[in-house]
Amino acid sequence: SRMLTTIPARIVPGPLQDETVGEWSPIRSSLTVAWLCTVSAAVLGAVLLSGVLSLSERRAAFVSAVTHELRTPLTTFQLYTEMLDEGLVNDEETRREYIKTLRGEADRLGHLVENVLAYARIDRSRQPIHVEEISLADLIDRVSGRLQQHAERAGMQLSVVPVDEGTPITVSVDPSGVERILINLVDNACKYAATAANNIIELSCIIHKSQVDVRVRDFGPGATPTERKRLFRLFAKSARAAAGSKPGVGLGLALSRELARKQGGDLSIDDSVTDGACFVLALPQAVTSNHTG
Repeated sequence: SRMLTTIPARIVPGPLQDETVGEWSPIRSSLTVAWLCTVSAAVLGAVLLSGVLSLSERRAAFVSAVTHELRTPLTTFQLYTEMLDEGLVNDEETRREYIKTLRGEADRLGHLVENVLAYARIDRSRQPIHVEEISLADLIDRVSGRLQQHAERAGMQLSVVPVDEGTPITVSVDPSGVERILINLVDNACKYAATAANNIIELSCIIHKSQVDVRVRDFGPGATPTERKRLFRLFAKSARAAAGSKPGVGLGLALSRELARKQGGDLSIDDSVTDGACFVLALPQAVTSNHTG
């Protein structure tokens, strides 16, 4: 009476429905965006912190190098002026030598101050430099006198190769900025080629289709490939580096390149010159000069 009854039927289940949640559900999308924002904020914070630390290191290196650069001439000023004032220098030749040394140190200080002020003006102002059209011959004549004096005070000779223009060439530049660049280049040659057998600093020009290359070359030891990589780096010298090398704070060449680029030109070193160093200042020709040339 309790036997089971067999039903002649079989249950066939259908396909299972996929209950998994979609890959980009609203919750997952929100979490992804939140993580991306967090990672981006962390990266930006790291970049900002790195920039602040780099700026702080550059400023510290600059202050250290400038302090060292100022200490030497100021010490010389104090020592020599005290000796001259107290009448301790009786020999006329020695007296003239002391005065010549004081004048050289004054020029050195003035050059440093002018570079620092010029860099400060560029750093504060984001406006392009005001340029004017001037003939290449007039520009070279305008700056060559002061360059010659600067070279002679360092015991060097400036040789200006005459500009062979054919037709008059006009450049669009800031003449005072070009003069500052060339003074820095000549000063650099005076420092590093002072002991060379050939004490000539050569200033020449090469005219191209749309620009003029002003070349300043010396016949000193030149620069190694490693030194060439950091020549135009701002404040490249620390106090230790400045103490172990020629005077300077690593500002002149960096400032000169910045001034050149502000005028639409550039400043580089000619890697093909091995017997000395040759810097090339590229200046843009004026539009009228391009049309006639």
